[in-house]
Amino acid sequence: MVKSFRFLLSFAWINMGAVIGFAAIVIAGCYITGVPGSTGSSGDNLFTTYYAMFPIMILFMLYLYGFALCTNNLNLGLSFGARRGDFFWALQGIIVFYTLISWVLQVFLCAFPAMANWEVRDRWMLLHLFDGRPWVFPLACAVFMVLGCLCGLLMIKHKGLGVFTMVLAVFLLMGATVFLILSAETEVMDFVRGEGWGWLAALPGIVAGVLAAAAAAGEVVIWRTIRRFVVR
Repeated sequence: MVKSFRFLLSFAWINMGAVIGFAAIVIAGCYITGVPGSTGSSGDNLFTTYYAMFPIMILFMLYLYGFALCTNNLNLGLSFGARRGDFFWALQGIIVFYTLISWVLQVFLCAFPAMANWEVRDRWMLLHLFDGRPWVFPLACAVFMVLGCLCGLLMIKHKGLGVFTMVLAVFLLMGATVFLILSAETEVMDFVRGEGWGWLAALPGIVAGVLAAAAAAGEVVIWRTIRRFVVR
């Protein structure tokens, strides 16, 4: 299992390096375009949006990395002689690694504007979607990686269905991103938080339970599929 973990880790460092590098580019872009010191709408530009949406972008990147883990990495690892059981448990370790690094990056990005004394912007509220429930983001990271892995396994067995699932996931994420940006620029979130929608307070807990159950079920499917996987 250790050899399989090291094999996957060699790819994980590169992938997370790309995420951290992109975060550095976005922060630098914010400084270059004057986002930290500008007030009002004058500081709202592409880099502001990228920064505000970065936690969501991390989840999408993890989805893609999970897809790669159960397609190219799986084929390559088993071709090199890795045992299927060892690869599965190494996969769990790598998911934990991705989750922890992404969690640390998300916490840093959420805290950085305040630490650097940036002007407060409406879009910064998107950075604090997980405030009060710090366990939600790492749970979402693990779930997105499991979903990406399942999509990859589906792609191997049924290419057409796998492509459809991948495209659908991309469109759903884009739709969620647009909704969150609009909610930050309008009074949608204030309306949802109104008295008539008080029952939504329990929704995050329900969603978290559903996601945890889906991830557990997905792990069972991944275990069974990897045990029967034939290298192509």
